[in-house]
Amino acid sequence: MKCYDFELNISAYIEGELKQVVRQSFNDHKENCTLCKEKLANIAELIDKMPKLTQHVTSSQFIQNLDAMIQKIDNRGPSIWERLIQFKPLGFEPAPALGFALAMIMVIGASYLLINRDGLPDINMEQLSTRYQKQTPKSFTPSVVIPTQTGPSIADSDSSVKPDISKRYDKKIKLTGGGN
Repeated sequence: MKCYDFELNISAYIEGELKQVVRQSFNDHKENCTLCKEKLANIAELIDKMPKLTQHVTSSQFIQNLDAMIQKIDNRGPSIWERLIQFKPLGFEPAPALGFALAMIMVIGASYLLINRDGLPDINMEQLSTRYQKQTPKSFTPSVVIPTQTGPSIADSDSSVKPDISKRYDKKIKLTGGGN
């Protein structure tokens, strides 16, 4: 017999209701297991002391109040925390569902703010241009470099030699004004 079976049969042993085969294994286990032997001795001592206890008188409503409390406890459903733990919106666990809900609230809120924007922000262009003018130098002269051409240019992509056209207009252009 195991300790668990021994504990289950203690009340039947005390009342003398065990069959001979079970009583024999119960006694064998009691002799070999000190813990179970102590349990049996403690229960037997408690049974001996019970009739000697003083009797307490309760109110006439005690049984009704006790029954009402038991009924209240039995009919009370799971607590709020138990219901929250069991709650699975759309089949999701609570933590992912909460994350998804917060993400949706952020997307909807950002969309609302973008759609209901009245216009562009007011920008003082004079102040910006004044700042820009203070940061940039006042005198700016761009430098232009005109390269001199000694040979054929890229535009002259064919390899044929071009006639010299620099003297083409020498006799046709007349300069006016000036001292000459």
